[in-house]
Amino acid sequence: MSEYTSISGNALLEDTEVDFDLFLRADAGGSSNYVLYCRGGEDLSPERREELLSKHADRLCISTEDVDKYIEYQEKNLKKIINDENRSTRQKSGIVYQVATKVVADLLENPKSGKNIERISEWATNTVGHIIQDNNALSGLLGVSSHDYQIYTHSVNTSVLGLLFGKHLSFNEDELTRIGSGMLLHDIGKLAIPVNVINKPGNLTGEEFKVMKKHPKEGFKMLEYRGNVNSLSLKIVLQHHENYDGTGYPYGIGGNSIHLFARIARIIDTYDAMTSKRSYAEAMRPFAALSEMKDKMHGCFDEELLREFICFLGPEDQREKRRSGDTIYSFPSVK
Repeated sequence: MSEYTSISGNALLEDTEVDFDLFLRADAGGSSNYVLYCRGGEDLSPERREELLSKHADRLCISTEDVDKYIEYQEKNLKKIINDENRSTRQKSGIVYQVATKVVADLLENPKSGKNIERISEWATNTVGHIIQDNNALSGLLGVSSHDYQIYTHSVNTSVLGLLFGKHLSFNEDELTRIGSGMLLHDIGKLAIPVNVINKPGNLTGEEFKVMKKHPKEGFKMLEYRGNVNSLSLKIVLQHHENYDGTGYPYGIGGNSIHLFARIARIIDTYDAMTSKRSYAEAMRPFAALSEMKDKMHGCFDEELLREFICFLGPEDQREKRRSGDTIYSFPSVK
């Protein structure tokens, strides 16, 4: 028996080829029937799309088997979706996040695919456009982020935060694209780490941690000879666990020897992991995570960047609103 998934009619663009069947749900007598509206492979004309939105938008469905095709359709048309003035920030942000999750999942499934690497870069470029064009993109993207830690959701969360923080720091479009791509790719080296180490529900032993510490180098080795991964993105992959005081890994470099993008990645990588539910720990409140990063992780971060990140993020993270009296820094933000 076929299963169906509701979709928003507004997610479909006129004069685009839809590669999946569209159905209309008909409710009667406590049960639902699904009637074919448009067969996959047909162009959705402006007239037919208008009819769909005006009469049937709340009853539009696809076969659950076609969900991947639906996300691929959104990916293919992501630039048009972002530039569509009739869509809300929330709608655009949801599609941006959903597409990124699929792209990263496909990359982790087939990391040797040059096409999947190109999709990473294209997503980052389009998302930079969304962030620059829409002043509400910060709240929109944070509002749709997942807080259940998996490698692919963590990669998307950190990329989104990296792009938004990069805009706050006045990076140009090219720099934003590099940091967005690098954050999506930063944990790809974990594919070379045994699953029992990655998914261990408790603290790692000393030997297990030695194995885990290999993932930045492994990720760099996977990507360094590809012509479609920028050197700045590779800096993030290789250096995102280096500490500002030189106690990190894999090389134990410190200070400004760590690339700026990697220093940013160190902060964001830690913050997202701490505020997400993991196999061995519950998600922390944003304020608690930021306080611990500031007060208990001395030397891990570029202090000036951490302070600016706190000032940037403080009022915006939707995982839980700040409580009255929550104060991390009492001095002004860095300009």
